Amino acid sequence: MKYKAEFIFDAPEAMVWEAREKRFEHPERFPELQKQELVGRKEEGDVIKQKRKIELSASVPKALRTVLPSEMMKCIDESVYDRSNGTHHFVVRPNFKSDVFMCKGYSKYEEFEEGGQIKTRRYLELDVKVKVPIVGKKAEEVILEGYKKNVLRDNDSIKEMVEMMKKEQG
Repeated sequence: MKYKAEFIFDAPEAMVWEAREKRFEHPERFPELQKQELVGRKEEGDVIKQKRKIELSASVPKALRTVLPSEMMKCIDESVYDRSNGTHHFVVRPNFKSDVFMCKGYSKYEEFEEGGQIKTRRYLELDVKVKVPIVGKKAEEVILEGYKKNVLRDNDSIKEMVEMMKKEQG
């Protein structure tokens, strides 16, 4: 099941990238980021590779959680950010039986000018696959809806961080 969206940030691309990172320094302001644990991070020039443990259970309705194994809710998110071309690729898989569930995503960030102001556009594509008999399609729908909500919260937290950074700059 696929999802595509576009979002606009009122800031230059470099500030949006910085805001993405700085949010993790303020867990009290962004509680949605607390369900993540950084396992590994490696920087190679403009490329940042990250691996995080994440918990999906908050995004999945209780009725579906009773059908799906609890281990399926604990996932690994592997991301590659490339600031030189403004892209972010990620794959989310459960800790076990990684062939049962997978979410792949791609974001492209592009700077543009509008009304004399520099802004950044984020194109987003998600693809969710669940290979569980009978409930697989329903699980895809529910998980994709959860990801959509997470993406909206993610964008809101980036916007909030951008505003904090702008205030700090004076």
